[in-house]
Amino acid sequence: MPNKIEVVPIGYIISNYKERALTHEEAISTPKGKAIIKILPKYLKGITGLKAGMTITVIFNFHKANGYKLTYTRPFGDTYGVFALHAPDRPNAIGISQVHILEIKEDMIMIDNSDMIDGTPVLDIKLDRN
Repeated sequence: MPNKIEVVPIGYIISNYKERALTHEEAISTPKGKAIIKILPKYLKGITGLKAGMTITVIFNFHKANGYKLTYTRPFGDTYGVFALHAPDRPNAIGISQVHILEIKEDMIMIDNSDMIDGTPVLDIKLDRN
């Protein structure tokens, strides 16, 4: 039996995308925009060293997920498993997005290339070293 896993948000997304319907099931099809990662005070020291121009991976919770399906049929009849897609409705409702840091001001990281909706809980941030 698997161990229980608990995660807590380190921050939240502030975005112009206010509803899930404004983004697409497949992130590559969603127009990318600017957003802000608002870091919670107790995690603020954790962003030390991040700078404008860096690329980061944001790990987040699909907080508007509606259960999940194991397979999805795409246009033209192709079927894919949920693990072969970026669909938000997945068994653990965890997503990742690679974004670019535009600016950092206090507890806010301004980002570009975002497809996350407003209020999305941020679980972690990883610096891309490539």
